[in-house]
Amino acid sequence: MNSRRQFVLEGLKQAGLVFGVMLGAVLLLGGISRVLAYAGIIHYQAIFVLLGLPALCGASVIIGPVPTLLTFFDISDKQLFILSCALIIPYWACLGIIAGIFQHSSGNPNAEHQHSFPAKQIVKRIRWTIGIAAFVGAAFFILAIAGSNHISSRQYSAGAYRNAIINTVRQLDAAKNQFILEKNPPTNYIVTETDLMPYIKLNSKGQIPRFGPERYVLNPLSQPVYAMLDSDWRLPRRGWHEGFTFTNGTVFRFP
Repeated sequence: MNSRRQFVLEGLKQAGLVFGVMLGAVLLLGGISRVLAYAGIIHYQAIFVLLGLPALCGASVIIGPVPTLLTFFDISDKQLFILSCALIIPYWACLGIIAGIFQHSSGNPNAEHQHSFPAKQIVKRIRWTIGIAAFVGAAFFILAIAGSNHISSRQYSAGAYRNAIINTVRQLDAAKNQFILEKNPPTNYIVTETDLMPYIKLNSKGQIPRFGPERYVLNPLSQPVYAMLDSDWRLPRRGWHEGFTFTNGTVFRFP
């Protein structure tokens, strides 16, 4: 084992070995958990602690940081799942290649040094390097899941954005009524946003709050305010939150 190619091949071999052991352990623990749950031998919470939690940790090692990295791209949840599964094998192949090259550079610079590192010791070091890298990848995945920017919440959803816009519409309509009471404009008067600014809470820039390209239609005095879109409004993926689109012509109005 004195060429880089041999080290790379050994790295791929050891990556396959570690991956196979981890996958087998996860499947075994998952199967035992399912059997115990089906048979009702112990409570499902105890099953999760004894078998489910180790299986979950093992699965995190297998998938590594792949799903987390994919969340930085504007893809659907279905695409995220498919790509995560498809990239598991290339991910482990990269671990093996990198571990092999690393051990070749650090442990076998020349044939003379080769004798001080027996083949079994080099194989073991490659395997440990792959294992450590896999656990680091699992930690990256778990931290990303637990991070505040990735936890699912109702603050980033189509309903949350719709409600926020409708709330602004409601404030504008109330401000419009207040303007009518105080200024008593003529019936044909067309209200402007400038007229309503003293009666509504403005944003940090001193403007009426806007969340996207929505247009607020103030209407004549006798008609309610509403908002609408003149173009599609795409909100891209944000971490584990799937992106969504409001289509052109969508109208936001309060009941």
